Amino acid sequence: MEFYPTLLTLHIIFAGGWIISFISDIYLKSNITKNKGLSCEKNLISLYLKLSNLTGIIGATGILITGIILVLINPAYTFFQMTSNHWLTTKQILMVILLLIIFLYVIPSAKKLRTAIGENLNSNNPVSEEGYNYLKKIFKLNGIINLIVIINFLLAITHRFIN
Repeated sequence: MEFYPTLLTLHIIFAGGWIISFISDIYLKSNITKNKGLSCEKNLISLYLKLSNLTGIIGATGILITGIILVLINPAYTFFQMTSNHWLTTKQILMVILLLIIFLYVIPSAKKLRTAIGENLNSNNPVSEEGYNYLKKIFKLNGIINLIVIINFLLAITHRFIN
């Protein structure tokens, strides 16, 4: 139990990183939309993919590992047991859904989008219609992910008030 406060702090830091990702996601989506068809569009899309990938990997992995360890070392917590700590079980179910969305939909769509925008980001070739379709899909999926992250965050900070 001596590492519990450190793990909890790391868990909160990873959650904060995911919240920052949510804010940057809004900003980058807006810039990509404003610059549609311009020469900087491919670079903005590439930056969007890199940033969401990096923050997603760090946030998801950090939350997952610290969350599992916190549940394992705290005798008051369990995995997927609704009879006690229903807030935690809800968070765990949402995390599984989030991971499924990431692995089944976001990662394959991001790979297809990278292929669609091409290897040469500085070329004058516009983004294809197929590329825009993948981009719209990723925007929607990241919106769902961000919603789940916000719900999980709210469950974490309000569970003491909801008994």
